[in-house]
Amino acid sequence: MKKAVSLWLTMGMLMLAGCQTLGSLEAPEVSVAGIRLNSMTLFEQEWGLTLRARNPNDRELTLKSLDYEIYVNGEKFARGLTGDSVTLPAMGDALVTTTSLLNSLQQLQKIQQPQGEPLQYRLVGKARVAGVPLPLSFDKEGEMKLPAMP
Repeated sequence: MKKAVSLWLTMGMLMLAGCQTLGSLEAPEVSVAGIRLNSMTLFEQEWGLTLRARNPNDRELTLKSLDYEIYVNGEKFARGLTGDSVTLPAMGDALVTTTSLLNSLQQLQKIQQPQGEPLQYRLVGKARVAGVPLPLSFDKEGEMKLPAMP
C-alpha cells in the first residue's frame, strides 16, 4: 500500500513539474517578413510568404508546423500550413517560407490600395512545437506592401 501511494505521489509531482515547464514556455512570435506573387491564372493566384518566427524563450524550440490565416485590411486573404521543421535558437529567430493559394480575383480586388500605400495585416494561427503536447497560439498585426501585379 505504501509503495502504491509513493508511486502516485511521484507521478503527481512529475506531472506538476511538466505543467510548470509548459507554463513558463512562451509562444513563438510570428510576423510577415515578405510576400511575392509566384504565379497567377484566371482562377487562382499562388503567393509565396516568408514568415519570421521569433523565439522569446531561453531554450531552443523546434517548430514542427505553423497553421495560419492572414487577414489584409480586415479581409481574409489566405490560409496556409507549413510542413518543414525549423529550429528557432534561444532568444533568436528564423525565416519560414510557405505558399498560399488565393482562389478569387474578387478577393484580391477587395484589398487593392493605391500603389505605395501599406496594407494592414493580421496573422493568426497555431505553432506546433516539438516536445509540447498542445499547439501554441500566435496573433500578430502589422503593415506590409503587396508586390506589383504583372
